[in-house]
Amino acid sequence: MSTLVRPVVTLVHMGDSITYGQYIDPAVRWTSLVHSRLVITCGDLDVKINAINRGVSGETTRMGLERFPADLQHFRPDIVTLQFGLNDCNCWQTDEGLPRVSEAAFVANLTEMIVRARHFGAQHIILATNHRTLRREALVSGEPYEVANSRYSDLVRQVARETRVVLCDIRCVFEPFSDAALEHLLLPAPDLLHLSPQGNRVYADAIWPLVEKAVLDLAAATMIARGNAA
Repeated sequence: MSTLVRPVVTLVHMGDSITYGQYIDPAVRWTSLVHSRLVITCGDLDVKINAINRGVSGETTRMGLERFPADLQHFRPDIVTLQFGLNDCNCWQTDEGLPRVSEAAFVANLTEMIVRARHFGAQHIILATNHRTLRREALVSGEPYEVANSRYSDLVRQVARETRVVLCDIRCVFEPFSDAALEHLLLPAPDLLHLSPQGNRVYADAIWPLVEKAVLDLAAATMIARGNAA
């Protein structure tokens, strides 16, 4: 008598230090919090979850795209979350005021990531904007960091519309917080950018419904396929 093998849902989180969870305990990173909820949900659905964090601190979309074959395509994930932009919008002295990745290249890089993810089997892609920070200092370009950060989040929204992927508008979630409240969601000065454990909880709460829906959709499709095969 044969037994049905539990289907496996593979989820890859691709991004920069916010996805990686820089400077905090791995257990309280938003990806870990989402995974804990997924274990419960997938257990109820009789589905296995294979969640993989491929966030790398300091990365731009250009760098993320270079490692896409090994860190995403290799796994052929069912679900992908994409989070980039905080480094792309930054300016280094060596670039004399130019952003690390231009707006046009940022849009092109995100778009290619989405095309590649779909080509390698991703059925659900969740693209996230970036949270508001308390970095108000002027960049080498003369523009305040937060202005650049906001503009690149607008580009993320544009890519989501044009590619028809699910948008997780993290920035809108963080916008209502006062500066005093935001201080508790970010690591203390001089950082003021990376998420604190509390900030990771807010992030997890925002993206969780979208990840859960993707898993439920995949589980439902699997049940239908099993029924048709019976």
